[in-house]
Amino acid sequence: MKRVKRLLCALMASLITLTASGCALFETEIIPIGEEEAAPYRAMAEDFIQKLFEEDYTACSSLFSEELASIKTRSQLQEEWQQVRLAYGDPVGVMVYEGYRMNGEGAIVAQVAHMHGGSRIQLVYDKNNVLASLWFDAAEEAVPYSIEAPAGVTETELTLGEGTEYPLRAVVSLPENAQNVPCVVLVHDAGAYDLNSALGGSELFADIAHGLAQQGVAVLRYDKRTFAHGASFDEETVQAMTVQEETIDDALLAVKAAAAVDGVDAERIYLAGHGLGGMLAPRIAVQSGGAVKGIVSLAGTARGYLEVVYDQNLAMTNNADRKNAIKKEYKKVNKLEEMKDSDAVFGLPVPYLKDLYAHPVEEQLAQLNLPVLVLHGKNDFQYSLDDYKSWQLALEGYAGEAELVLFDDLNHLFADNTSLKRRGTAAEYLAQVHADAQVIEKIAQWILQ
Repeated sequence: MKRVKRLLCALMASLITLTASGCALFETEIIPIGEEEAAPYRAMAEDFIQKLFEEDYTACSSLFSEELASIKTRSQLQEEWQQVRLAYGDPVGVMVYEGYRMNGEGAIVAQVAHMHGGSRIQLVYDKNNVLASLWFDAAEEAVPYSIEAPAGVTETELTLGEGTEYPLRAVVSLPENAQNVPCVVLVHDAGAYDLNSALGGSELFADIAHGLAQQGVAVLRYDKRTFAHGASFDEETVQAMTVQEETIDDALLAVKAAAAVDGVDAERIYLAGHGLGGMLAPRIAVQSGGAVKGIVSLAGTARGYLEVVYDQNLAMTNNADRKNAIKKEYKKVNKLEEMKDSDAVFGLPVPYLKDLYAHPVEEQLAQLNLPVLVLHGKNDFQYSLDDYKSWQLALEGYAGEAELVLFDDLNHLFADNTSLKRRGTAAEYLAQVHADAQVIEKIAQWILQ
């Protein structure tokens, strides 16, 4: 599990980290127990988890032992559960309760099903039957989920990189009876995302794929390598990883696969990148050798990446000490070239950052003469208006056609967030929302022109 945590941190998985308080699972003596012996602990666990699902953090905290309460406040509990919900969506229910003795104390591990995945909650009770340890983590095994394609759309599964070290699950969404239609390949933001780019209450890539297919444009989306294989990466692999291995290589496989799909016009393959994917879109297009015919940046940037990470981290906290720590960390950007490959800035390995800075967006654009569409939401607190303006500067003197569109009221997920709670924080992503129809319509019109 430490490998997965490190990977999520290092590759900026939407600022999500899963945390533990008290003893950690499988680092102590573990003895499974039967249903009868586990029954009283299960009853207490069910009560706690029900309160947690209802987001009654005060009631949950009242069940803590004095020791646990001293290290985990009500607000910390709320933040930890929010991180779980950001990673997997709202809980749907508990699939199974497992009973254990951990160093002689009664414990329950609950496997929880969510909107788009699964989590695991460990609760350990002391000799007085009071909750002494609480721990959140990913489910031991992936919890599958599905999103039904709308009317007029057919979907086919395929595997990218079949037979290689990192095969990836992919889905092609096609208009019914598709013949020589254009196809868009979707490229993820920073983080370990599935093919739907599921985050909190949203599935941005599924929305885009279904919406475009309904308007006559095919879409190929796929699991990101860090999502599908992150648990197998050791520390050395993560530390040496660059965006070439994390994102670009698989995007190029996807472009090639899209061109071979029945019903797709191989001469009309487009690339749409979200966030970091938008920043990398010109670089991917250059490496495609002419296979990509146009690129779309969805809430991307042309700025130095650490500038974006710095702004994102500041936006995520109101704590003065943490803000000072963030500012201190950002000063390392001026010493990046002097740093060792074993070092990191904001949890991002130095090789990863050096690779990004060695390929500025402007230099990649200078090698292209393709149509470029830049889309951005005014209410995006992760990639701000500075990022939108950075594209305006990067495209000055660009050889190809370029169009930039700024949408009112839309956030980083291209959803209207004007009525969402805690707007401007990660909490707004917990709401069940969909990508705004005007964004999908704009992409479709731009491609079909």
